[in-house]
Parts: sequence; C-alpha cells; structure tokens
Amino acid sequence: MEEPSSSFLEETLSAAKHCAFIAGREIRNAWGTDSSLVKNSKKNDVDLVTLTDEKCEKMIKEYLTRTFPEHLIVGEEETAACGDVIPEMRDAPTWYVDPVDGTTNFIHSYPNSCVSIGLTLNKEPVVGVVFNPITREMFVGVKGRGSQLINVVGEDLNEEADARPIRVSNTATLKKALIATEIGVGRDEKTIDAIMGRIRNVVQNSRSVRCTGSCAMNMCAVASGRVDGFFEIGFGGPWDNCAATVIVREAGGVVVDPSGEEMHLNARRVLCANSREIMEEFVAALKPVEDGPAEPPKPSLATTTL
Repeated sequence: MEEPSSSFLEETLSAAKHCAFIAGREIRNAWGTDSSLVKNSKKNDVDLVTLTDEKCEKMIKEYLTRTFPEHLIVGEEETAACGDVIPEMRDAPTWYVDPVDGTTNFIHSYPNSCVSIGLTLNKEPVVGVVFNPITREMFVGVKGRGSQLINVVGEDLNEEADARPIRVSNTATLKKALIATEIGVGRDEKTIDAIMGRIRNVVQNSRSVRCTGSCAMNMCAVASGRVDGFFEIGFGGPWDNCAATVIVREAGGVVVDPSGEEMHLNARRVLCANSREIMEEFVAALKPVEDGPAEPPKPSLATTTL
C-alpha cells in the first residue's frame, strides 16, 4: 500500500489544526452562555447536542470542503441528522469530525471538552488533531512522524506556541496502572450491569480508575502518559477515536478492540494502552463481562448503525 506523501501529510495537518483552532475559539466563546445549553437529545437525556456542536461542525466542514473538494467528510451531527448510519469506510481520504467531544462536559462547564479531527487514507488513520480550547492543549499525531502536545498561547495559531513530543508512560503492569473509561449512554439495567462489571474488574486489577467524559481526551491522556490505559464500549462513532488513534500509536501506544481483536473505527469500541503487555492484562480483565444489550458488538459482528 502506497504511503501518503510528505506534502499530503503537511497540507492536511495544517488544515486540521486550523479547523480545530477556529472551532475551539467558538467553543471558548460559547462557554457558559446560552449556546452551551442543550438544543435537543439525540436519543435520551444523556446523549445531547447543542447549537455550538452544530455551528462548529458546519464551520469545519465548509473549510475542508473548500480546501479538499475531493475528500469525504463524516461528521457526528450530520450523521445523526441522517438517521445515525455511519458510512462504510472508503480508501479515499476521509475526514472524521467531532465538533465537541464531551458535550455533556461542555454543557456543565466541566473543562474536558475538545474538537477532534482525524483523517484516514486507505481506511487507516494518518493525521489526528485533538484540541481542548479551555486548557489550550492541542494534541497532534501524524503517521510516521510522532505525536506532539502544543500549548496554544495566543489568539492566533500562528503565534508562538510551546510544542513538545509526547510518549506513553513506562508503567509495566496493570496493577500499577491508572486506567480511564466512560459510562456511555445506555441506561437499561443489563447494560449498566455490564458497564459496572467491567469497571469493577478493572478496579480490582489496577491502581485506580478515572472517568472524565471525553473519549478523545482520554486517549490523548494515554498518549501523553497521564494515564496508562483507556477503554470504552458504545461511544458515538469514528469521529471520537479516529484522530486520537493516530496520536496514541505515534506516541508509542497500542490501540485495539476491548476484545483484543483489531480495532475497527466504525465499531464504536476502543481500548488503548501504553504497551502490549498491559493491553493483554487489560483485555483479560474485561473478558469475563459480557456486553450489554445496548452496547455495540465486537468488530467481527459490528454494524454501521448507531
């Protein structure tokens, strides 16, 4: 398979950073205002959307369409509006956009929301940018080039910013690991039992567990060594983990399905860790718990309907 050219990677990375920055500025301006209030619930009282989600996605899509008219774009809010059917992955360059990952955090002014913009080529994630506009941290990953954390210091992305390479932690065993996860949006009794059963198993086998409300931000925490592993079953779609998958892998981490199988972007399931050794212990801890009825199945059984 032909590798993406240097010029392709540079041009698309620049566009992703620009889009993340302008959308992030919109999020920051809307923080704590009426634009951060719930517009509607996609399916229930915990799966939410705001005017800012929709405005940011529109801004990003318009820019990417002008800049790369031949590229495909898959956005969270547009997908929801079209019946929640995730398009099949294509070999053509495809952007996966989550305008506000951590919408519930945004609504409650909990500072762990981000813009997530990832690009695939030949169905493989190759460029990823995740930007938290409240902390001003921008995580960047490019296939074959490593990952960085950029502290955006000014009101213009071209202004001086502090950038440094990031790497996963060197924690050697699950017993000594700090693990992140999320609760998801399923609220039927059996699904909650499955969620809590997995958390119980991880708590029993790790140092501790954190739940902070954003799939992309949790994965970037693995990439930067802040936590040692993360898993989630039943997040929104590939826009949540496409960008962060590049960032984790380029920081030296491992990204798979929670079953231990190969991760598929459309499966709405992910597990990442700082090493294959912890990943294997992690998978073994999750394995005894069966998936809940509201949770998506492992990749070999997955559909593209939310």
